[in-house]
Amino acid sequence: MNILLTGASGFIGDAVARELLRQRHHVTACCRHPERLLINNPKLTLLTLDFAKACTIEAWLPHLQGIAAIVNCVGIIAESTHQRFAQLHSQAPISLFQAGTQAGVKTIVQLSALGADADAESAYHLSKKVADDALRELPVDWFVLQPSLVYGPGGQSSALFHALAALPVHLLADGGWQLLQPIHIDDVAATVCRCLEPAVAGRRTLALVGPGPITYAQWLQGLRHRLGKPQAAAWSVSYRYALAMAAMGKWLGEPMLRKDNVAMLSRGNSADSGPITAFLGRTPLSVNEQWFEQPASQAERWQAGLYFLRPVLRYVIAIVWLWSGITSLFFYPHALSYQLLAALGITGSGAPITLYGLAAMDIALGLATLSRFRIRSLMLWQLWIVLAYSGVVAWRLPEFVFHPFGPLLKNLPFLMCLLMIRELEGEQS
Repeated sequence: MNILLTGASGFIGDAVARELLRQRHHVTACCRHPERLLINNPKLTLLTLDFAKACTIEAWLPHLQGIAAIVNCVGIIAESTHQRFAQLHSQAPISLFQAGTQAGVKTIVQLSALGADADAESAYHLSKKVADDALRELPVDWFVLQPSLVYGPGGQSSALFHALAALPVHLLADGGWQLLQPIHIDDVAATVCRCLEPAVAGRRTLALVGPGPITYAQWLQGLRHRLGKPQAAAWSVSYRYALAMAAMGKWLGEPMLRKDNVAMLSRGNSADSGPITAFLGRTPLSVNEQWFEQPASQAERWQAGLYFLRPVLRYVIAIVWLWSGITSLFFYPHALSYQLLAALGITGSGAPITLYGLAAMDIALGLATLSRFRIRSLMLWQLWIVLAYSGVVAWRLPEFVFHPFGPLLKNLPFLMCLLMIRELEGEQS
């Protein structure tokens, strides 16, 4: 079968693509960054397309010739400047579904979310529901799949929850009694493939959940056990304070730590597993066997430990630059600064130009670091600047090399921090 798959480079889309290819389907993988789809298969065709800009039927029709089925796996958990719920969850999918109907596509599978129903309140759920409802009105075989929390190697949410689990204290909104019913990524991919089997009747909505619910508190403790750590202390915080803490996600650069997501968690995320069991012809994979009883890899343990240190380290680097510039301008005596510059051979009118110019540069570097402006290149530039500073000072003022407080030697760990944040930010992009 010829299948158009959107969101193919994402966590769910990648797993679905691999399972479709394993079952010998022809897949046209639509994504913004096809280079991230590390699959080499003759039945795979890559299609570079920005979903956020494909909001008309005309944008999709040229890509649907000969396509028998559409699988939409595009989704974001939080909005950004260039990615909005209305575009990605509603406008583009509806245009795709309508174009598919015009092009004679027989089956459309929509990866929605558990909670995108009549009781939906969050912008995330409501935007998903708009596309779900539009699909249900079309004269095709449709499947609206509503997964609970999807877990498995490589998942963004899995990385965040492991990081939260690794903290010595678990701060739990209203005690952490909210119910989750995590489903393994392999079960999601298997369900999508099952929808495309000719004998399976369409026009149905299906909750994708694991065998049974667990509480959010149990979820974190299970992940902590997987990381090889002893049970953490658990503190209950009121829903109001949980919302306030979630607001910090913006400053940490963490899209899933947002108020709306706390609200969705508090609503719960569970459903009857009977329908998915009957649909697959087997019980969904157990989170205990597939996750909690499987030890985390060394890379997963490192990621859990560094997850929240990465943004903190970036802020620390920014503070160093900002404080250096501000101190040079307003606190450290200019006369002493000019003495140091004279020892470096900078005198006369060049001294104030150098002093104020370097201070302004330090402040600019600090602000750029806070804004993550071309962050990987920025870290490299900072590395060379610090090396240049250190080399000139070591050459002209060797007393700083042998000073007991090691003012110059302390640049070495700072250089390592620059290299580390450059690598960590690169993984985040």
